[in-house]
Amino acid sequence: MKINKVLIANRGEIAVRIMQTLRRMNVKSVALYTEMEKDDLHVQRADEAFLLGSGLLQDTWLNISAIIEIAKQQQVDAIHPGYGFLSENAAFARACEKAGIIFIGPQSHVIKSMGNKTLSAHYARKAGIPLLPRMEGNVDELVSQGAKLGFPLLVKAESGGGGKGMIKVESEAELRQAVYNASQQAKRYFADDKVYLEKYVESPRHIEVQILADHHGNVIHLLERECTLQRSHQKVIEEAPSVSLHAENRAAIHAAAVNLACETQYRSAGTVEFILDNRDGKFYFLEMNTRIQVEHPVTEMVTGIDIVEEQINIAMNRELSLNQQDVIANGHAIEARLYAEDPAENFRPSAGFIQKIFFPQESGLRVDTGIEHSGYMHTGFDAMIAKVIVHESHREKAILKLDQNLEKILIHGIKTNIDLLINIAKSHQYGSNQIHTQSILANISDWKTREQDQTHMYYAAALLLWTKRYRAQKASAWRAAGWEKVVVNNRQWQVFYYPKGNNGIRIEVDGEKVDVENIRVIDEKIEFLCNNNMYSFVFSNSGCNAMFLADGIHYDTSLPGSVPAPKVNSKGEMEKMQDLKATLFGRVLQINVAERQKVNLGDPLLVLESMKMENTITAPADRTILKVNVKEGDQVSDGQILLSFET
Repeated sequence: MKINKVLIANRGEIAVRIMQTLRRMNVKSVALYTEMEKDDLHVQRADEAFLLGSGLLQDTWLNISAIIEIAKQQQVDAIHPGYGFLSENAAFARACEKAGIIFIGPQSHVIKSMGNKTLSAHYARKAGIPLLPRMEGNVDELVSQGAKLGFPLLVKAESGGGGKGMIKVESEAELRQAVYNASQQAKRYFADDKVYLEKYVESPRHIEVQILADHHGNVIHLLERECTLQRSHQKVIEEAPSVSLHAENRAAIHAAAVNLACETQYRSAGTVEFILDNRDGKFYFLEMNTRIQVEHPVTEMVTGIDIVEEQINIAMNRELSLNQQDVIANGHAIEARLYAEDPAENFRPSAGFIQKIFFPQESGLRVDTGIEHSGYMHTGFDAMIAKVIVHESHREKAILKLDQNLEKILIHGIKTNIDLLINIAKSHQYGSNQIHTQSILANISDWKTREQDQTHMYYAAALLLWTKRYRAQKASAWRAAGWEKVVVNNRQWQVFYYPKGNNGIRIEVDGEKVDVENIRVIDEKIEFLCNNNMYSFVFSNSGCNAMFLADGIHYDTSLPGSVPAPKVNSKGEMEKMQDLKATLFGRVLQINVAERQKVNLGDPLLVLESMKMENTITAPADRTILKVNVKEGDQVSDGQILLSFET
């Protein structure tokens, strides 16, 4: 069962991560890509790469027959599914088995059992793991009987994951609509509309245990991870080990995970997830993930074990390379997920071209990413840009290291959640471990942005003008003073500028005068002198816009173009209509209105899906719909007209 060539049925950072291990094991890698991904990093890093085509996910990354056919043509020995896409699809694992291709993961029947929340709960009971009170049945039964569990409740998709098909219910009045909505969402994402009810634990913690199991009866755990800081059931910060457990429940939760793996006769790497009640320290079974986890690096950092390598060795029918007593926690690791979204705008997805991405490099820092230097964040995929992982001897040192390195990251071209991550790392709540799964939501007003330094905003304006005029046109082409409008972090100023020597600029903004002199560009940094102080900004420039990183804060600068003239009709009159434009890239999932329909402020008009998140677009005022410019299933771009209103 020697594996010499592996097709990776995934993309982005996890594909790049898997390739690193394959290269070290002297195993060839085969990448897949769609038309829009042909220049992506995972394609460049692979030994071979093949086109999946273009179109919807169902036609590409979820197309089992197409992937199996490529695997056969390229005579691969095995397929690694990564996470997401087909990684927990029993039919895909079966197709691999039928084709004589090794599936680097558990057996297909185990994937099917653990992917169904009802069946997985059955196995958890047999393994002696506590479960939260729950109710199963059809939609009518859940609506009529659900109140017996007591509120609050969670409606959950039976085949779900990643927060999809999951809705919290506070009262009986909300129950019917929540069950219906969750069922529809489950059908859309998992092709299975079955849902169930579960008692909701207020402000819990989220703990998970990594396990490894081979084909020779050996099952071990690789300690636990804490993934409590989440948003909309999507993890944001993870760490290992957890400091929320004491010796007794730590031993019990490890044993529970191993018992479940034994009960299901599991083979490969997997993760058993638990809810931990903050009030009494009791834990309850949540689910089992039959794949590599996004947050696996923190376990690798503290144990020194390459989980992908163990997966591959298990798939080759080898025994585990270590025993339980060999697994020892060395220090503390934390992972922060860097997302393409804007927390200040209700986490609005931010797809598009990253003009420049810059990560620091130092000992004890690991960055897993699918973008190097520059690249696209595509609309049809998850919003994660990178995972920033730090390792230190103690949790306090790890938090400090995370904060320091997050402040050195520059991403120019799209919005990110970098401010949120830095604010979490600096917060007393996180540092003192006074957190729960709703902590981000509870603190979002304080954590979503960082305070801007006014002086640094002036520097950024001066440097943008200098880079545009001096660097682009050379010193000899720029001698006269002048003025220009400059936008820094969405604030517009009228800036007067004066060349200062051959390598400097004086600007005047709101009566404030700033001299920026002795400007030098060195690699990714721009250095300058001001008031006899030397400053250094991380820097990215593209035409009439630039980004400067100073003291961990991004200063996004631009020179705005002219404002387009208003539309007029054939009679020379301004058109009496108002356009509603998309403010993100995405796909039209649902349209709730029709032409000539009257709507009120806040009414839901349509739903856009962008970067695997659903975004409801609401009416900006009381209006009448004049025209619907899109249809369900359409791909839309930022700025595209969705609807037109009568004014």
